[in-house]
Amino acid sequence: MSVAAQGGATDAVAHDVLILGGGITGLGVARLAARNGLSVALIERGDLASGASSGSSHMLHGGLRYLEHGRIALVREALAERAAVSRMAPSLAHPRRFLVPLHRGGRMAPWKLRIGLGLYDWLAGRLALAPHAMVRAREALTLEPEIAADGLLGAGLYSDVVMDDARLAIAVARDAAAHGAELHTYTQMIGARPLEGGGFEIMARDTLDGTDYVFRARTLVNATGAWTDGVRRQLWRALKPGAPEPAPLLRPSRGVHLIYPPLTRGHGLLLFSRDDRRVFFVVPLGHHSLVGTTEVEVPSPPVEDDFRPTVEEMRALRAEVARALPAHAGTPPIAVMAGIRPLLASEGGVGEASREHRVIEENGVLTVAGGKYTTFRVMARDTLEAIAALLPRAIRIVDAEEPLPVPPAGEPSLDQLAAFAVEHEFARRVSDVLRHRTSLWLSPDRGLAEAQRVAVVMTAKLGWDAERTREELRVVTAAWREQETLLARVREDS
Repeated sequence: MSVAAQGGATDAVAHDVLILGGGITGLGVARLAARNGLSVALIERGDLASGASSGSSHMLHGGLRYLEHGRIALVREALAERAAVSRMAPSLAHPRRFLVPLHRGGRMAPWKLRIGLGLYDWLAGRLALAPHAMVRAREALTLEPEIAADGLLGAGLYSDVVMDDARLAIAVARDAAAHGAELHTYTQMIGARPLEGGGFEIMARDTLDGTDYVFRARTLVNATGAWTDGVRRQLWRALKPGAPEPAPLLRPSRGVHLIYPPLTRGHGLLLFSRDDRRVFFVVPLGHHSLVGTTEVEVPSPPVEDDFRPTVEEMRALRAEVARALPAHAGTPPIAVMAGIRPLLASEGGVGEASREHRVIEENGVLTVAGGKYTTFRVMARDTLEAIAALLPRAIRIVDAEEPLPVPPAGEPSLDQLAAFAVEHEFARRVSDVLRHRTSLWLSPDRGLAEAQRVAVVMTAKLGWDAERTREELRVVTAAWREQETLLARVREDS
């Protein structure tokens, strides 16, 4: 490594940029900066993509619902990125047809939906997928026989892209590393100070093996998602002691998704909540269906409990499934996931908050706030432009749409997947493999049965002792029990 252990660092600035945060935003910045010749280090206090980047609705999309709020530019930009990222990761992003049922007395009038879908196609331009269509009730029921038939007027059909959010983020990380970026997971910032002559020194600690590091960089990027305000405040106190603390940038919201066995015949569904009339989705995800999401405002920065789904949120989603797909009213969910969206602070309801982003420069510290997964490359470009303005040399930013590294081809064994995750995908814990590098988390036991085998492979690869192996399995089992307890309370309603 070019990163020196604490106490042994030289006075030289080792990196052009140090990125805090290993979600899709930070990884996108690392990839683009490294591809443009900058020396890059990234630290993430957990696993890569362990926050909102693995808790999304698993869609690369323009955001059809944003058209209602007049965010035309955002939708156009996101649709262009939908196409670009799909080309870069064809094995992880797949076009899907979505159906929008229309019911008598519903939130969306047929004429309004027709205009919205037409505008969505038009904004995609030459990059559009299969065009929209409007169908009668009988045709809609032929396509998806289990949607609620009472009062059904018809449906709209349109196209979007379903992706594997965590594995796509890992692919971006691999691309960044292939171009020289240093990625450090389970590494927590513990201190910061300015350097004479410019730049920063960041002290950090590996929370798994206890190693201390010192990173010296010309610029810092705070790309910590839901924790943005907390990290910004921590840096402010260290670098500007005594100065008034900055106002929060975010208004985060928790989104909960339920995982079901397949609920449709292959289509995604865009639906409208009965209680608050917000949009939610049924998304085909492999051999499962993802249902969500909720919108619950949480403090900034959030605390640990804010990341836990509540029984009330899960029951609300189940009620929506029962209303939209009556035949599945008694179908229990097999898993639940929650993430916190780093939404920009705004007036009005949190469900109407902007999905745009901001890049703020404060004496060499760049904060990336807001944004949505689909536009991670746009956020990276905007951030790199701000970084370039602070560097002593000029750089010409090029963002190539070359293919991202691909997961193992064919049908690899579990041993091969686990070994690949350690050797090429930065996995350091059993849970990393189960949740973010395979689809084992979608199995009924969330991969618990396979955890022992994964632990055997990782023990051999990483040199764990017996106690460390047992601890890894204890962590996985505890997480499974916690989720099972929560799901059991919701299943009691069946």
